[in-house]
Amino acid sequence: MAELRTLVAASSIALMVAGGAVKADPASEIAAAVGGGEVVDLTVTISENYPAHWPFHPPFRRWTMNWFEAQAGPYTTNPRQGAGGAGDTVQENLVQSVFPYYSQQMVIDEHTGTQADFPAHFVPPDGSGIEFQSEAGWMTGDKYPVDKMMGPAVVIDVSDMLDKADGGKSPLITPEIIQADEEKNGEIKAGDVVLFYSGYDDEYYKPFPEGNRLAWDPLVNGNVPGWPAPTPEAVEYLASKGVTHLAIDSPSMGPIGHMWEGKPMAQMTHVKFLEKGGSWTEFCRNIGQLPARGAYFISLSAKIVDMSGGLTRAIAIKPKGAGVGG
Repeated sequence: MAELRTLVAASSIALMVAGGAVKADPASEIAAAVGGGEVVDLTVTISENYPAHWPFHPPFRRWTMNWFEAQAGPYTTNPRQGAGGAGDTVQENLVQSVFPYYSQQMVIDEHTGTQADFPAHFVPPDGSGIEFQSEAGWMTGDKYPVDKMMGPAVVIDVSDMLDKADGGKSPLITPEIIQADEEKNGEIKAGDVVLFYSGYDDEYYKPFPEGNRLAWDPLVNGNVPGWPAPTPEAVEYLASKGVTHLAIDSPSMGPIGHMWEGKPMAQMTHVKFLEKGGSWTEFCRNIGQLPARGAYFISLSAKIVDMSGGLTRAIAIKPKGAGVGG
């Protein structure tokens, strides 16, 4: 946890007592690191009136199972009562609570809101006979090592690329752009988590109908630029440096509107990183609140058997007051 300890002063590593230095226990060091920093929530809020789901995928739905006060039923005022009178219709629906308890039932696609993608999402398992099959395709989210979804945050600022593309196409993040960031801010190392900051979700994750600008308009209508996203060569470059997890503040790590060796580039960006056992977190926001280097990223998803991806709560811990470039 050395990276966490860089967030705090030397007092979080050693306790000064009786004129001498006493090394803190690991739990105290971690607590001091978190307490001495600032927690940034990188997660979007999911709601039925927000564009949290991928176009053509089932939208988020929920039902209230239990609530704290009686709710009128749909036929409460029906004038055509049967012989039994009021008891023949629903006077109050079944969400009323007779004790302090609130619960909801939900139907949600795996790839809704801030979400993790695991190798099985785009890589068929070995033996399936499907193109791009590999052993990595057996790696579903419930089996994925959680320690590969956290690490020192490397923020690559591509906000100057926002909307700099034709309608229906993504601005492309290339290896050269990543290398230019390394020259400016320091080399990317094995175990780092690379976060692409464009500000796309911050700008366009809004309630409908404005929310159609996020994914529907660029992907389906093709009348506005898509989100900045890395090319297959870019993610291969990061994998070659020992990076196992990425994050992006847009609906997908895949660029839209481009082809790569005869295949959709969005597909191949997924394949070229996930086939190496990597994972990433999509649909983040607030990445612009993080410094280029010095924060620590954590993404912890649900644990559902055979999941190809799933809801995650993504956070970062940064030095207080630090922002991009700080």
